[in-house]
Amino acid sequence: MDIRKENQYNQSMGKYKILSTAAGVGSIITTKWGGFIMPLSINNWKFVEVVSNKINEIQSQTLNIQKIQEECGVELIEDPRFVDFLNVKKGFTQLKCFVAIPHIQLNSFNQIQRKGNPLYESIKARFGTELGEDMFYIPAINFPQWFISANSEIKPLNEWRKEWQIRKCNDGKMTYFVPPRDPNKKTYRKIKAEVLHDDVEYGLLKPVPLILICPNGHISDIPWYKFFCASLKHEKMDDDAGFELFGYDCEDCSCGGKHNIKWLNSRNQAESWGTLKCSKCGYSVSLAGIMNIKPYCRGERPWVNKDNAYERCLSTGQKTKMQVAMVTSNSIYYASGFSSLYIPKDFIPLKPGQLNDQARMVLSKVTEKYNTMVTRRPEMTQEEFWKKKYNDCDEFIEDANLNWQCSLTDFDYENIKNMFLGLIVEDEDNDPVATYRLTEFEVLTDIHEPNRKSKGLEFNEIIIPNSLQPYFKTIKQVNTVSLTNTQLGFGRVNMPTSKLDDSGKIVAPGDEMKPIFDGIPSDIYVLPANQIYGEGLFFAFDMATIERWAEENDLNDHYKCQLDNGALGEFLYQEISLYGRAKFYLLHTFSHVLMKELEFTCGYPTASLSERLYYSDKMCGVLIYTADGAEGSMGGLVWQGQPRLISNIIESAMKRAVNCSSDPLCWENEDSLNRASCFGCTMVSETSCEYQNMGLDRRALVDEEYGFFKNIVGLDSI
Repeated sequence: MDIRKENQYNQSMGKYKILSTAAGVGSIITTKWGGFIMPLSINNWKFVEVVSNKINEIQSQTLNIQKIQEECGVELIEDPRFVDFLNVKKGFTQLKCFVAIPHIQLNSFNQIQRKGNPLYESIKARFGTELGEDMFYIPAINFPQWFISANSEIKPLNEWRKEWQIRKCNDGKMTYFVPPRDPNKKTYRKIKAEVLHDDVEYGLLKPVPLILICPNGHISDIPWYKFFCASLKHEKMDDDAGFELFGYDCEDCSCGGKHNIKWLNSRNQAESWGTLKCSKCGYSVSLAGIMNIKPYCRGERPWVNKDNAYERCLSTGQKTKMQVAMVTSNSIYYASGFSSLYIPKDFIPLKPGQLNDQARMVLSKVTEKYNTMVTRRPEMTQEEFWKKKYNDCDEFIEDANLNWQCSLTDFDYENIKNMFLGLIVEDEDNDPVATYRLTEFEVLTDIHEPNRKSKGLEFNEIIIPNSLQPYFKTIKQVNTVSLTNTQLGFGRVNMPTSKLDDSGKIVAPGDEMKPIFDGIPSDIYVLPANQIYGEGLFFAFDMATIERWAEENDLNDHYKCQLDNGALGEFLYQEISLYGRAKFYLLHTFSHVLMKELEFTCGYPTASLSERLYYSDKMCGVLIYTADGAEGSMGGLVWQGQPRLISNIIESAMKRAVNCSSDPLCWENEDSLNRASCFGCTMVSETSCEYQNMGLDRRALVDEEYGFFKNIVGLDSI
């Protein structure tokens, strides 16, 4: 479908690819017409704005998710445990819920097809009004903003727009300028939609292939005119100290006025990107070595699309240096997302003295109120403050202005009181993500409730076959699993990863990660998300057996390694050193070989399966699940969880892991974070793996000397 008008300028993409490594705020998406676009921050998403405004209006009332959905024409996602976690651990103190990415189709004219959409029809039937098109799309801008014409001229988009109007192309109407069109390239086709004096269809401009990226998440076009002028003066733009390219003072062309620059492609692309040449004075500069320039970053955030799209950018107190990258390079965008397995709150037992995330947020507010009071009355103790302010739970909720956003029980009230007065000290949470998953692990392994059923989570415990009892604590058929996925930020150049500080606390990424919103987390009422339903198999290993196995074979020392996997590899190595190296290699490799085996037994390609690892000093397990779209799958994965079948699957997976087509090279590998591992035996699609195929070794499973499952495949007798 050719795009000839502005209302056809749409790029289709699956809703489950949004908020992912494929396409998120600040990413660069390749379009079907050969250009590139960048999604704007969620502050510019109309359906997010509408829900945020509605929630802000009703802050003094009880939050009614169903009512908001009906009035706003959106689909909201409820996951209270996830909301509480983001409130407390990530600073989203006013977050109330998630809004689902709208499902919409494009018609044969590449226009948004609203009619027939359930949300559109519901609003029309209920209120007699129509949802605007902007409620169904995610706005984006053209990026890069520099384009090359058919006659090789290179200019920024705003100059091409002006030229389009000055030359009266298609009568100067901007609705025909999209996708960015070349005023110098007429085609033989005509525009028949309306009567025009100039009814010729123009060809498309070509976006430049190179841009600048910054390790702090910023991105900019190369200022090509300034680059040309600086190159004519032989400036050292590749100096390790950096170069002020964006503020470079350019001189006019010797023939008068500005240079008229053309991009002339090199006949040998392997040697150079080509040449920039002024068509007026004839001076030219080679693009050889352009990948080595190091201009200072000006803190550009084009996805914000506002006057405050620039911010100061420093690294260790110095100006940050940018680097050149191809528009299609993987290093341009690394999404930092978070997923939550839905656990109904009544499934989660609270221990005495333990606060849930909601109560912890309330404790923080009470402490803040007390600290404010102490500045005026230093003599007031915490006990006096509490007695004066909060005699009972109802008074406490009313005074704290919490009645509309949470429901505290008397049990919560007593815990908050005791924690505030210092009668109970809660354990320090050194690893918030592991703690969050520990709740899931505890629910799935609860011996008092081996079988549970709710709308978003249903599982049944199976009788573990005798051959597997030495290895597993429990195996569950998870008939229904619901996961909510959202994106919190992104990075460039290097993947934003957590770090382990000197005290052993895991610290989230800092300035190198840019949020998907403009502002601060505490201003956000709603985040976009996708919710998927599926099925899975859950395996919990026997921790005592693993620890004994690792100690007897001295495996934690065995799995010390040299690092060459970048920041993620460094953090992973720190994490597995903290919780047990051998345990991680065993757990992660087991997950992968089982996914590969399930491909043979129930027909799921490994790309449609995903792992969710439960790994810390308190847990060792894995959930292998499939979530094919919003409605889940057909039950084939759960069927394989029957005792007889799962025993055969695990035995077959272990036997298959003994050999690899790349042996002996694969088997004997001891480099980096991976040992005996390659795509022929253990590696899977990166969308299926939580650790980018790092930390794998099939010898941990089936080595004839120390393999954890060596008895299953009879290797003890070899």
